[in-house]
Amino acid sequence: MTSAAVRAVGDPLTVGGPGVLLTFPGSGAAGFRATAGQRLTVLAQRKTLTAADNTDLVVRRNGALVAEGTLLTTWSDVSVDFTAVTAGAYTVEVKPRAKDRGTLLLSLAGTTSGTLSIGGPAQKITIVEPGERAFLAFPATAGQQLTLVARRGSLSKDEYTHLEIRDPSGEMSMAGAVGYEADYRTLDFDVTATGRHTLEVDPDTAGTGTLTVQLVGAVTTTLTAGQATRITLARAGERAYVTFRAAESEQFLLTARRDTLTATEETRIRVRTPAGLEVVDATLTREKPAATLGFSSSAGTYTIEIDPEGLDTGTLTLDLDKIT
Repeated sequence: MTSAAVRAVGDPLTVGGPGVLLTFPGSGAAGFRATAGQRLTVLAQRKTLTAADNTDLVVRRNGALVAEGTLLTTWSDVSVDFTAVTAGAYTVEVKPRAKDRGTLLLSLAGTTSGTLSIGGPAQKITIVEPGERAFLAFPATAGQQLTLVARRGSLSKDEYTHLEIRDPSGEMSMAGAVGYEADYRTLDFDVTATGRHTLEVDPDTAGTGTLTVQLVGAVTTTLTAGQATRITLARAGERAYVTFRAAESEQFLLTARRDTLTATEETRIRVRTPAGLEVVDATLTREKPAATLGFSSSAGTYTIEIDPEGLDTGTLTLDLDKIT
């Protein structure tokens, strides 16, 4: 589709304003103005438009492609997310691949912004307009081991709410979604670059409502053979990393058991070598609150990772014994 083949229809789109109703058969378009760096979403919602084939959407600036998307025959709406490259006038071109008849509503949504702090309080995000996204920034230091905890509020359980974490260069560090299967999601990630990171919250197309997000760090401590150590996970989503020194060819038995740690989900226990390889692992559950792992070592510092799969908090005990 070329911009020359598109006719101007209706009034210009405005962020958060009323949509423009396009009537088919044929092609349709709507214009809008944006500032450089503005994050926007074009939302196309099928009203009476038939669905013999897919419908293509293209966002252009002075004829150049900025973003594109497709309204599938099996869906009632589609969102096209993009960042305005320069200030000025933009055009959304809409072209059904078949000679579909009916109406389609185009609207333009913006974004909300905020901040997160590691170990800080949960932040409530409110998606007011269909197609709206949220961006929350947080500083992080290379080497930190973090977990994002997202809890559904009033956002529909019938749709996914997508979560993306990007590093200071814009590269994706971790992605996931709060979906049909649960009202929360935890995303574990390791920080690889120091600087300003960004969390994007993007509900499926027309979803509106609330979600809370929180960023937690990891508990770190050391373990000495022959001395039981109690680990406290005070925040939902927290992991623990417990290290101990080992000599070449030593034999160990590690016992992990729940104390007050809640048991709504499984808790994974992994022992890693100095090179980061997993040597043994176990899963603690309500039915199996304790596990004993035996292994031999090479020389160096070993790490025990404790990772609740859900939002469990409380204490558990690690007991490391040398076998002589």
